[in-house]
Amino acid sequence: MGSLKLDFMEQESKYTVKSYNVSKLILCLLTIAALAVMINTNPVLSRYLFGFPVVLSGLLGIVGSVILYKGKNEPIDEKKIIAFIVNSAMVLLIIAIFVSNTLY
Repeated sequence: MGSLKLDFMEQESKYTVKSYNVSKLILCLLTIAALAVMINTNPVLSRYLFGFPVVLSGLLGIVGSVILYKGKNEPIDEKKIIAFIVNSAMVLLIIAIFVSNTLY
């Protein structure tokens, strides 16, 4: 009986786990971007090494938010909260980047 309950709980939070994994990938990409800027001395190359992971993180933030929305009925736990914060922050960041590049 306990095994059946555990299987049900694992199956129930599949969207939360997917979104949490996307948020971990976002944090890794942002770490790579920060390290690339700190290590690299060439400004042109550094711009691409920083820009690509940040834009990719923003797009992954949108994907993670959609996945998290699909699992809106799943129970709230720490993975769901972390995924919500990271994905929402990346959606806001990518919107701010696109708006600032459009206006200026």
